[in-house]
Amino acid sequence: MGDLSWKDFLTQAKQFLEISQKLGDNWVLEQKDSNEPNTYLKCSQKIKGQCGKNAGDLVSVEYHVVFSVSYQVPMLFFQAHRSDGSLLDVEATWKMFMPESKASDLHQILTQMDHPVLFRPYMALHPCRTAEVLKQFGKPSCNQVLSFISLYGPHVQLHLQNAYGLSQEYT
Repeated sequence: MGDLSWKDFLTQAKQFLEISQKLGDNWVLEQKDSNEPNTYLKCSQKIKGQCGKNAGDLVSVEYHVVFSVSYQVPMLFFQAHRSDGSLLDVEATWKMFMPESKASDLHQILTQMDHPVLFRPYMALHPCRTAEVLKQFGKPSCNQVLSFISLYGPHVQLHLQNAYGLSQEYT
């Protein structure tokens, strides 16, 4: 389990959003209602399909960084849609985002589960080892949300500008 509280997550998400706005990036903070933990970071981008029937096609991906109440860590959810609006199924998502991974490992890494705020199926990077990974830095990060996105995002083609790490205020 992590040591990130909902209040800390929300504070750090807002700090992350400030950096994003200074950099002209397209992150937003979505709030479903005023209940805990119904606020999350959201970012959308288009990426080029790399294999299978999506090769060369633009795929729209919407990423959500939410607070996992169970694990007390940030958690990354996303959905990917083809240009015709259809949702990539689990196998197509695995092939697109983790083509080198063994099929037997994929259910433990990238799986489909209900979004904890929207209550709809999304793909998610499983949070079971997130706290352990975030603690391996020695000195704790001042912004675990930023560290989390920087570490986990590239696995699903979510890349932050290097300038995020150069921000002196929250890193």
